[in-house]
Amino acid sequence: MLQVLYSGETKELELSGTRQGLLAFGQLLRGKAGSCDLSENPRPSPYERSLSEIAFREDPERATVSIVTEAQVLRIKGGREALDLLADNLEGFASEAGASDHCHVDFPTYDYVAPESDPLVIAFMK
Repeated sequence: MLQVLYSGETKELELSGTRQGLLAFGQLLRGKAGSCDLSENPRPSPYERSLSEIAFREDPERATVSIVTEAQVLRIKGGREALDLLADNLEGFASEAGASDHCHVDFPTYDYVAPESDPLVIAFMK
């Protein structure tokens, strides 16, 4: 189970899920393209809204990964190495983090993330 919450004011995203959901999404990112439906959160506080889908694709022309919101969809695209690094971060967090931990994945903290990307927080669903 996964959800993505979005703040229009800060453009920050929160990708949260169960350990199993985050691990499964990490594995899904290792493919060439795909999508997954998200659980809707009717009260996404402190965020403004809940997104309905994540869509991703490999783009061999890119060295970084772009993480942007378009309407109700979180779009992720990037080079294979960058997608694998994002998958590594998701899987590492899901495997090792405590229940109340979170992880920020953004530019310039991670050089594999494109500058146009929305700031992403990874957390466990509460």
